[in-house]
Amino acid sequence: MLDKATSLAEQLNIADEEGVTVYIKRLPPSFKQKGIIEFPRYFKEETHIDIYIKYDSERYVTLAHEMVHLRQVITDGVLDENEAYTLEKTLKID
Repeated sequence: MLDKATSLAEQLNIADEEGVTVYIKRLPPSFKQKGIIEFPRYFKEETHIDIYIKYDSERYVTLAHEMVHLRQVITDGVLDENEAYTLEKTLKID
């Protein structure tokens, strides 16, 4: 999962963002969503963001979708589902 997230961050041009720490966690099976990105938390000039992914057969597509949201959060703070759904299909996840 870390290798995929790193590759996606590079494709989205956010790999070199300083002051941002991302935690990728397993989404409990009881949740119906495939993925969730939480609101950022700020501690001592550092931004911390949790991403939760359901570990199913679509986990890498879900990761790509949530990584697009990560870029949106750290660049302008506005989430755009249309962009996330479009890019999840075009980002390289293999």
